[in-house]
Amino acid sequence: MVKILKALVLSAAFAAAAVSCAKYESEDNLTSQKRIREAWMRTNLGKVIDADENGIYILDKTAGSGTAIGDTAFCFVDYTVRDLDGNYKSYTTEEMARKMGKYSKANHYGPEIFQMGKFKLYTPVEKLVKGLREGGHVRFLLPPDATTYDYPKDLKKYYKSSGNDGTKPDLSENLIYDMTVVKVVDDMEKYQIALLEQYADKYYAGVDSIEKGFYMVKLRENHSETDAISPSSSVDVRYVGKLLDGFCFDTNIADSAKVYGLYKLSNSYDALSVTYQEKGYTIDDSGKKTYVTGVINGFAMALGRMKYDEEAIAFFWSNLAYGSKSTDSYPAYAPMCFYIRTPKKQ
Repeated sequence: MVKILKALVLSAAFAAAAVSCAKYESEDNLTSQKRIREAWMRTNLGKVIDADENGIYILDKTAGSGTAIGDTAFCFVDYTVRDLDGNYKSYTTEEMARKMGKYSKANHYGPEIFQMGKFKLYTPVEKLVKGLREGGHVRFLLPPDATTYDYPKDLKKYYKSSGNDGTKPDLSENLIYDMTVVKVVDDMEKYQIALLEQYADKYYAGVDSIEKGFYMVKLRENHSETDAISPSSSVDVRYVGKLLDGFCFDTNIADSAKVYGLYKLSNSYDALSVTYQEKGYTIDDSGKKTYVTGVINGFAMALGRMKYDEEAIAFFWSNLAYGSKSTDSYPAYAPMCFYIRTPKKQ
C-alpha cells in the first residue's frame, strides 16, 4: 500500500485558473494554495465553504455508529488521497491499485493502522478522525496550513533540531482525502492474542501458546538425540513468511516465491544463516532476555526449539515481529506466521 505518513512527498498542484505569472510572482505558497482551492470550490461546489475549527474543509461526513475512538485507540483506516486535479497520490485498497494499474502481488493491501496520540496523523486530521466512530467516513479538503503537529514542548525541541518543530506545514499543496474507519481497537495486545487463538483453532487444533503471543507446531519432527543443534552454531534455514490472512511477504525458497508472485531474477534464494540459541535467547541474572540477532525474535524462538532436519510452523504477535513498523509488504502491528525448515546434520 502507499503511505500517507510524514515521509509522503507530493508535488505542487497546478493552478486552477489561467492567471498572469507576473501578477503572483511574489505570492507565498499558502496564499497561492488558498486562491487555488477557492477556485476549485467555486467550480466543483458552486461556492466557497468555510473551514472547520481545525482548519479543514469538510466535503462529506458520516459519523458511524460503531466503537468510539479513544485518546490512545488504534484506528484501522482505508483511504485515498488525490490532488485538486483528480490525480491519486496514495491509497490502501487493492481495488484502487487495480484501477490505477499499479497492483502488485508483492504488496499487501488493507487498512493502515494509526494510534491516536502518537503523532502519526496531522493534529487537525487526528481531531477530525476522533470525531468519528467505527464505520464512519469523511471526505475533506486538507490545505497545507493544516498539515502540522501539536508536539509537546519536549518534542518540539527535538523536532526543531531537524528543521521543523511541528508548527510549519509539512506539505505544500491542497489535497482531498476520503477516509473510512474500518475498525477501532482499544487494546492491541488483546486484539492480536484473539487473532492468534482463532488462527490456532482454525488450522492447528487449538494448539496452546508456548510463551505469551508465541505458538509453534512441528510438521516434521526429528527424534534423534544426536541431531540437536549446539548453541551458537550457524544454521542454514529455509523459510516462508506470511501474515495470518495468508499473504506471503517473504521467502528464500525459489519455488514458493514463484507461487506467491514474489520471484525476482536478481534474488539469490540462498539459505538464511542464523545463529542458533536454545529458545532463541539468553537470560542474564536480572532476567533480561537477549535475542539472537539477524532475525525477528519470533523466528529466533522457533529455530531455538528445533533440531536438524525438521520442519515447523510458528506464529506470533507483532511484539515478536516488527511491532509498529510497516512496509508495502506488511502492515503495522501484524501477527506473523513462518514455515521454517532446518538442514540435515552434516
